[in-house]
Amino acid sequence: MKNVELFVYDQAAGLDVMGPIEVFSAANALRHEAGKNPAYKIRISAAQKGLVTLSGGVQLHAMQRLTAGEALDYLVVVGGLGYESQLTDQPLMQRLKQRAKDSRYLVSICTGAFLLAEIGVLNGKSCTTHWRCVEALAEQYPQVSVNSDAIYIQDENVYSSAGVTAGIDLALALVEQDYGAALALAVARDLVLYLRRPGGQSQFSAPQQLRHVVGDDFSALHDWLLTDLQRVVSVELMAAYCSMSPRNFARRFVEKTNLTPAKYLENLRVQRARELLETTSLSVEEISSQAGFWREERLRRSFLKVFGVTPTIYRNHFGQKTQQRA
Repeated sequence: MKNVELFVYDQAAGLDVMGPIEVFSAANALRHEAGKNPAYKIRISAAQKGLVTLSGGVQLHAMQRLTAGEALDYLVVVGGLGYESQLTDQPLMQRLKQRAKDSRYLVSICTGAFLLAEIGVLNGKSCTTHWRCVEALAEQYPQVSVNSDAIYIQDENVYSSAGVTAGIDLALALVEQDYGAALALAVARDLVLYLRRPGGQSQFSAPQQLRHVVGDDFSALHDWLLTDLQRVVSVELMAAYCSMSPRNFARRFVEKTNLTPAKYLENLRVQRARELLETTSLSVEEISSQAGFWREERLRRSFLKVFGVTPTIYRNHFGQKTQQRA
């Protein structure tokens, strides 16, 4: 039986806490039905023993104070709106660091990665967090390698997951690691979940604000490109629109955006395709034409590269119900 402790705090996200708990509890129930011992012993700790108010207003009873003690298999640090206030409590962070030493594996859910980064256990390691926070995590903790697209990731003894429901994906992966694929699949079926969801978290992120990326320097070019994404556009044509030489234009554009002009245009077309997949019933072939890819295969390759899933899978997940096709 694996010992699991979840560290929670006021304004932690309820699903960050309950999602993994339900996965571990389902594993226990299924093993009980099979006449086997429980898979996981679960406990909840907080800065102080007692009630903790989660972000939705639900109160949870922390059974113990966060402190060094019994050895753990997993110390799970959850995320939520209250994570920033925890970072400023240095005595608490020191207690978390000491508790981490008792654990075989460390696990962060969503913005819980900030707490693990604060105590130094992510230094030199790869991790992930909610797509809204990846830039902030990388900026605040430059010794941490932040993966912006992973649903969850393992680096040595540290596991981290993306936002909210990704904690469920990670918990399923831990069940599979600990007790095999059969039990993990049974838990996924019992909870009506994907055992492994397709793609990365980029597919869930808000549309990239590309006009903000180019700023005032190339905003007119951005607007001109959007007027007709079906137009065949070369670097030379973009440079001419900006009244610049192709070489100078390409250099300044990359300096401003960290993207080549061709990559920027491709991103504009992918964003248009994404919008059409979400809001229209056009076929993927028609969308590829309207977005400037012209051929479905070209759209598919670019879409996979950016979002990790095909346009059809994306539409099935995010398109309006009345627009979905057989």
